[in-house]
Amino acid sequence: MVIVIGLVIFIGLLIIGAPIWLSLSISGGALVLGFVGMPLETVVSQFLIATDSWILLAIPYFLLAGNLMTDLGMAKKMLGFITNLLGHLPGGMSAAAVLSCVIFGALSGSAAATVVAVGAMVIPEMLKLGYSKENSMGIIATSGTLGQMIPPSVYMIVYASMTQIDVGQMFIAGIIPGLFIAALLIITAIIVSCKEQLKIKKRSSIKNIMHSFFIGLPALLMPIIVLGGIYAGIFTPTEAAAVAVVYVLVISFVFNRKEFTRKNINRSLVNSMKTTTVIYILLCGAVLFSTALTYIKIPMQITQYVSTLTVPGWLILLFILGIYLLFGMFLDALPILYITIPIVYPTVMSLGYDPIHFGIITVACMMISQVTPPVGVSLFVISGHFNERLSTVIRGSIPYLIALVFATALLVYFPWFSTVLVP
Repeated sequence: MVIVIGLVIFIGLLIIGAPIWLSLSISGGALVLGFVGMPLETVVSQFLIATDSWILLAIPYFLLAGNLMTDLGMAKKMLGFITNLLGHLPGGMSAAAVLSCVIFGALSGSAAATVVAVGAMVIPEMLKLGYSKENSMGIIATSGTLGQMIPPSVYMIVYASMTQIDVGQMFIAGIIPGLFIAALLIITAIIVSCKEQLKIKKRSSIKNIMHSFFIGLPALLMPIIVLGGIYAGIFTPTEAAAVAVVYVLVISFVFNRKEFTRKNINRSLVNSMKTTTVIYILLCGAVLFSTALTYIKIPMQITQYVSTLTVPGWLILLFILGIYLLFGMFLDALPILYITIPIVYPTVMSLGYDPIHFGIITVACMMISQVTPPVGVSLFVISGHFNERLSTVIRGSIPYLIALVFATALLVYFPWFSTVLVP
C-alpha cells in the first residue's frame, strides 16, 4: 500500500508536468516523513549522502573530457581519420558513423554528447552521398547509445555506486559487449545502406589516410590510456577521469592551438556542469525514494516472495528486463536506474546471477530505452539538433533498435560476454 501511494504521487506529479527530480523528491519525502517517521533534518541530509561518493566524482570529469574533446576540435580530427579510412566502401559512411560513436563514446561516456558530436559531423556527409534522412539519423540516434556500454559509462558509474561493486570491473566488462553490439549495428547499417541509391565517396589516398591518422592519434590514444591505467591498477576510475581531462587539455593546447580558446573551454565547463547537475539532482530525489522503500523493507519482502516461487530464475530475470523496457518508453534511463535498482538488485542476486553480468544487461536495456518512443532521449536530441520531424528519426532507428534488442537477448543468454575480461 505504501509503495502504491508513493507511485501515485510520483506519477501524478509527472502528469501535471513536474520535473522528474522534483517528482521523486516529493514522493520520496512524503513516504519517509509520513510512513517512516524520519526527522526532517535526516531527510535533508539524504541529499548530501546521495552525492557524497568518490565513485560519482568520475561523472563530471568524464563529461568534461568529452565536451573538451568536441569543443577544442580534437574529436573532429579523430572522426576525419575514420571517414577517410572507411567512407569509400559500400555502406562505408554508415559503418564509419557506428565506429565513430564507439570511439567518441569511449571519450565522453555520454549518449547525448556522442549523438550531437558525431551526428553534427557525419550526418551532413551521409546526406551528400545519398543516404536517406531516416537512415542517417536513425543510425546515429541508435549508435550514440554505445557511449553507455563502451567504457567509461555514466550508467555504469551510477550502477556501481548503487550496488557497491567495483566500477573498474564494470568498465572492463563492458568492452566486449560494446564491441559486439557495435559489430551488429555495423552489419545492420551496411545491409540497410546498400539498399539505397548511394554515391561512392572518393577513395582517400594512402597519404591522406596516414596524415589524418597521425593528427587524430592523440585523441585515439585517450581511451587506451584511461582504460589501460585502470586495468593496470595505475589509477582508480575517478583518478582516470581527472587524467582524461588533463590529457585532453594538453593535446588540444599542443596540437590544436587555434581552437584552444577561453570561449570553447567555458562552453565545455558550462555544458558539463549542466549535465552533472541534472544527474546529481535526479540521484538525490531517487535516493530519498529508495530510502523509504528500504526502511519499509520492500526489497526484502520482494526477495523473500521470489524465493518461494517455483518458476525458473531466468523467467523472473526476463520479467525484470521487460519492466526496464516498458519504463524506457516513458522515462529516461537514469530515473529508471535510480528507482528500480534498489528493488530488483537484491532479488536478482538471490537468484544467483553475477552482479557484473546483471549490470551489463541492465545497461543494454538502458541503451534501448534511449531510442524507444515516445520518450527516447536520443531520438529527441537528433530531431531537435537537425530540426527534423521526430517520426523521421523513429522510422530510421527501427532496424537498429531491432539489432539492439537482439544483441541484448544474446548478452542475457551468454554471460561469457560480460565476464570473460573481469579479473
